[in-house]
Amino acid sequence: MKLIMMIADTAYAPEVEQMLEECDVPGFTEISNVLGRGATGKKFGSRAFPGSSTMYLAALDEHCVEPLQERLKSLRETQGPEGGLKAYTMNTEELL
Repeated sequence: MKLIMMIADTAYAPEVEQMLEECDVPGFTEISNVLGRGATGKKFGSRAFPGSSTMYLAALDEHCVEPLQERLKSLRETQGPEGGLKAYTMNTEELL
């Protein structure tokens, strides 16, 4: 099993959620108003550093990762670098 962590500029959250639905991701966790600094700059929700990101976590069977990865790549190409879309996978196993 793989844990997918996706981070996107909050402005692009609807597109990410639509992609997750179209990829038949059975469930995910959304963490809104994620603040920090990355390749696209600082996002602290302040006047000096406006904006925020949204983080998504989804645990998927390994065979589901590649189709999702392809859709994420396509979305990133559409958004360009200003979309701040990043995705990571981690090996995981269910404890409970």
